[in-house]
Amino acid sequence: MQAQKTSRFRSFVQTPPGKALLVAVALLFTFASYVYVETLVAIPAFLLFGLAVPIWMGLKAPRFLALLGLVVLLLVAPLSNLVITQDILTPIGVSSSSNTLPEGNGGSVLNNALVSPYTGSTTTNFTWNVTIYPQYLPTGLSSPEWINLYVSTCPGATGNNSPNCAAGYPYYEFNQTLHNVTDETNVSFHFQIGLDGIWDWQMSIATNNLTTGNLTWIFLVGDPTYNGIEGPVVGGYWATYESLLLTLYLDDLLFLGAPFYFVLLIYMILKRRERAKADAVRRAAGPVPAEEAGPSLPSGSPGSGTSPTNPGPKEGHCPSCGAVVYAGEKTCWKCGAALPGGGGAASAPLSSSKTN
Repeated sequence: MQAQKTSRFRSFVQTPPGKALLVAVALLFTFASYVYVETLVAIPAFLLFGLAVPIWMGLKAPRFLALLGLVVLLLVAPLSNLVITQDILTPIGVSSSSNTLPEGNGGSVLNNALVSPYTGSTTTNFTWNVTIYPQYLPTGLSSPEWINLYVSTCPGATGNNSPNCAAGYPYYEFNQTLHNVTDETNVSFHFQIGLDGIWDWQMSIATNNLTTGNLTWIFLVGDPTYNGIEGPVVGGYWATYESLLLTLYLDDLLFLGAPFYFVLLIYMILKRRERAKADAVRRAAGPVPAEEAGPSLPSGSPGSGTSPTNPGPKEGHCPSCGAVVYAGEKTCWKCGAALPGGGGAASAPLSSSKTN
């Protein structure tokens, strides 16, 4: 019973609706793993549902598998971007500097730093607020001398030549001098950016080392990769969506497409070798002896499949792509096209040369 159900499902998958369902399943699992887990999980998910499952279901034609992969790659980027854009437009919480040495001594010197509003337009006047707690300065440091704000499109940049980004990114730096700050102090910066984009920022406070006389900088704790803090986002939803789409397509082609088509190429090479080996075995076996072939009709008689001067061919060429195929096969192993005769002993012999 289970075998019959599996057989019926495989037969359904061979139909256009079944193939469409298989593409949808591959897209769904690749999208979900890419957006909600990580790219390293999306790669095996794409290989599993884009290659392994279709091949197991009998859809072994490389042309179909390549087309399935292309459809998934073309759709997964814009679908993923819908979720990623919304995530980027979601405000993050406040940031503070480290509360342990060497940046802090039992508490954070820079506390509750925040940009507001988190999203806006090119005419929005954004405000960055932070609270300074000088009592948490490590021993041996002077009271704060000044505080800096760094705003750019390069995550974590504190200058215009960050190694994290190519040269030429927009970058702004602001500072305020602090005079003998000994108590809790609030500091604000105001700036109208004027350019659409996903921006990033960081703050630092400068103090003197009382032993060496050198400046010591204390920064906010940002993201673990660049030590930057995301925001603000200038522009609406679709402006942000558009700015991310090309990057997502490049990521998908590199991290998803390259492994997929590499494995597909290996599969094609193995299938070609398998066909070549089977062809060599058939050729080495030679013609079937008359006593093993069973009763035969007179040469040239109807239904014999041969003529007095031309024995029936064992192989031919696919009328669609020209691949070598054998009499009795229903579909081409390479492109999946239906073959003349549709298989079975009563099938018409295939032409020994490609039909023009």
